[in-house]
Amino acid sequence: MTDAERRRIEGLDSTQNYAANNAADFPAGSVQEAQIAIIRTELALVEGFAADQAAGRGDAGSAFENKDTARENLHERMTPIADIAKVMEYEFDGIAERFKLPRNRTDQDMLATARAWVVELVPFDADFQRYGLDRNFIADLAAAADAFENSMAAPETAVADRVAPTAEIGAAIRRAMIAHRIVVAVMKVKYANNPGKLAAWLTASHIEKAPRRTPPPTPPTE
Repeated sequence: MTDAERRRIEGLDSTQNYAANNAADFPAGSVQEAQIAIIRTELALVEGFAADQAAGRGDAGSAFENKDTARENLHERMTPIADIAKVMEYEFDGIAERFKLPRNRTDQDMLATARAWVVELVPFDADFQRYGLDRNFIADLAAAADAFENSMAAPETAVADRVAPTAEIGAAIRRAMIAHRIVVAVMKVKYANNPGKLAAWLTASHIEKAPRRTPPPTPPTE
């Protein structure tokens, strides 16, 4: 939630509180009562969306952490294969190049390389085991690749879950601000002959604007 949205929510909340404390001035069926009801409804929606937004932020952080762990696990499965392939080069010409870790280690390159290795290692299964790898090393590599691939979708979903409430918060605040403008105008007329009430209303319904940024001073010219 932005600072501007927080300021508007504070002002809207103050406005609805004033109406609750001065219910006689907001009688049922009046324009001002209807607009205050809209403000209350939209603020309740904002509260729910803000909770969803916070949950989405936490889910996104957890999803990225899980993805990083899965990526590291995959890298740990691939590294000994590449290392053994280097010393197997004396017996199997070209095998070191065949099972070399990708230079461009993007997620997609890591996953594609691991998937390719799962297939290409099969004819050399026994040979890699002779050089010290565990008998399940291909299956373990495939499982690590599966886990990494599954982890890649979670951050995108989590980010989307956070973006949707953010947009809904903005839309709800805009609707509440329209109701606020209407009720402020109506109450100014209602309190036109009551300076004390008018001053209290203008204070309660005031929404602070963003502070203006002072431009940097112009450097002196010589």
